[in-house]
Amino acid sequence: MKKATLIKLLIFFLLGSMDAMAQQDTVKLNDVKYGGFERNLMDVYLPPGRTPKTPFVILIHGGAWVQAGKEYVRDFQQYLLGQGIASVNINHRYANDSTIHYKQIMEDVNSAVKYCVDHAGQWNTRADGFSTAGFSSGAHLALLYGYTAQRKINAIVDFSGPNNFTDTATLNYCVKTGLIGLVEKITGDRFTGVSHVPESFSLASPYTHVKNIPTFIAHGTIDPVVKVTQSRQLAEKLQRMHIPVKFIEVEGLAHDLDKKPQEKLKLYHAAAAWLKKYGQKR
Repeated sequence: MKKATLIKLLIFFLLGSMDAMAQQDTVKLNDVKYGGFERNLMDVYLPPGRTPKTPFVILIHGGAWVQAGKEYVRDFQQYLLGQGIASVNINHRYANDSTIHYKQIMEDVNSAVKYCVDHAGQWNTRADGFSTAGFSSGAHLALLYGYTAQRKINAIVDFSGPNNFTDTATLNYCVKTGLIGLVEKITGDRFTGVSHVPESFSLASPYTHVKNIPTFIAHGTIDPVVKVTQSRQLAEKLQRMHIPVKFIEVEGLAHDLDKKPQEKLKLYHAAAAWLKKYGQKR
């Protein structure tokens, strides 16, 4: 065998071995730019031993659609990594009174998913069948994207998310507590009373778009921000439609999961089990 050919073969096998080793390593990439807007940044956590069948989660932070960021749910992203689940934890544009509402934020989520699809070969991860997960407003976005995206979504995890902006009791509660302005920002319309709820309130509601995606829901019974009745209604609809759903109500838990660390850990464990069960499907 000629020396040049032998060298080429050695380089080929060496690079192949290095690539295989890289696929076994844990990968953490911070502040990856996934879109054209300033807040289009995400953290990428990939577990060792991953394959294109490994569950892959698009994780979305809470903050009432208008504040906070991915650092607030980094603990869950780290927990998923320890469970052998790949994820990206995204920042999205903030909703406002003029130009950015649910449609624009859905575009951000879709851009993040597209970035993951485009890098699937490089990362040795799946290129379809992602899952979504979120907390509070991020759970709303995870549900809405899951139920409305043209892409196949395998599973959804919802921690304390609002899902129905047409519910009369919810709207009255939002008016009473001063939260209605946030609903107006995400929907893009003014609320003038329950006798005339804008169509965008329905279009921005995951409850309106429910489809056959296994959905995990966790909610505290004394949540003063998003009433647990929102999750109860969604769980009941999923059950009526014979869609796989796991609904966990935690007695005495408010909106912030950090108030009961042990309960929080149990919820993380249950959510990861859900993602492992349904998220690996192709």
